[in-house]
Amino acid sequence: MASSVSVGKAKRAEMIQGLRERIRGASGMVFLDAQRLDSTETTELRKAIRPTAASLKVVKNRLMKLACEAEQVPGCGDWLKMNTAVAFLADDPVAGLKALTTFASEHEKLSLKGGLLDRRPLDVAELKALAALPGRRELLTMAAGTMKAPFSRAARDFTSMLTKLALLMKEAAKKAPKA
Repeated sequence: MASSVSVGKAKRAEMIQGLRERIRGASGMVFLDAQRLDSTETTELRKAIRPTAASLKVVKNRLMKLACEAEQVPGCGDWLKMNTAVAFLADDPVAGLKALTTFASEHEKLSLKGGLLDRRPLDVAELKALAALPGRRELLTMAAGTMKAPFSRAARDFTSMLTKLALLMKEAAKKAPKA
């Protein structure tokens, strides 16, 4: 009987270590109320967030709390009640938040409890506000467009000047005495 207890403790320690690694590798975490989601909807949610490189883990609250405490992540205990799923956000947390909030708005059974971004606790309203912001890809596209605009304008102006010069030369050629 002692061996089964030690196996249970070893398995628990392994699960906590796995959660700690996920916490360390994530740019943010979102805690979700997964109590009413069935396995099909959970699979749909995983598919919805996969393009953002986020991952979803249905967690045992006690183990997640221990992992958060070990990683010195504040505020996790408040959201670890009832059935909880945690979305671990990757490099672009806003994209992950967008996918989660979109899915939650389409599926009444899923609700956000709160989350962390760069280890800073955020309530549901703050998470939704962040999800409304443009993602990393959109921001980069806007920045590229902004940087490209002066060059496009300069190229257009230069082309316009060349066209005017060509027209002036044509007019000058018509007016010039023929030799």
